[in-house]
Amino acid sequence: MQINKIPVFTSEVFTFELPNFNVWKKQIKQIVLVENNKDIHGQDTSPKNQCNVMAKRTAWNSHLRYNSLNLLSEEIKSYLSKFIEQEGYDIPSLEVENCWINWYNKDNYSQPHNHGSCLSVVIFVDVENTDAKFFFHGNNNFVLIKKNEAESNYNNVKQVTAKDGTVIFFDGSLQHSVSANKSTNTRITVAINYDVDYKEERT
Repeated sequence: MQINKIPVFTSEVFTFELPNFNVWKKQIKQIVLVENNKDIHGQDTSPKNQCNVMAKRTAWNSHLRYNSLNLLSEEIKSYLSKFIEQEGYDIPSLEVENCWINWYNKDNYSQPHNHGSCLSVVIFVDVENTDAKFFFHGNNNFVLIKKNEAESNYNNVKQVTAKDGTVIFFDGSLQHSVSANKSTNTRITVAINYDVDYKEERT
């Protein structure tokens, strides 16, 4: 009897470099500066409820609170829309669902989590001078590994190496995390979730 293997459920993550990145970086770091100095500026939108991100962050709807983040979300949306059209994906339109800034000080990290049914984006703003790492996690609970193999080709965790200005986008249901930032430099990223909007009834 012959038993055959069939590869199934491959996930893809896409990446590009953000045009005019230095302009966006300056604006994002200015927001972090304002939120870090509440006593001076009187502005602190950090959510009070704890989540999987064990770091400081702005409100989930920061695109409605900061015009620069709204403009950034719309610019990213335009790039994604062009990609979707060129590649022939069945996504009629995208709408910004959430947008926020994460900044990781020393020992801050993010537990494995996902963003649910959406198209998720992470913009790496200031990460090169920190030692925190971004990981994707497989959802496999049981794997067949041969006893006599010195090395297995199975890995439930995949590190993504990104430099400042890198944008990645992926299925929001993919588990991901950030390891602890052991440096004294602050790591800054922006996260955006886009709702896939079908304006007309699907058949």
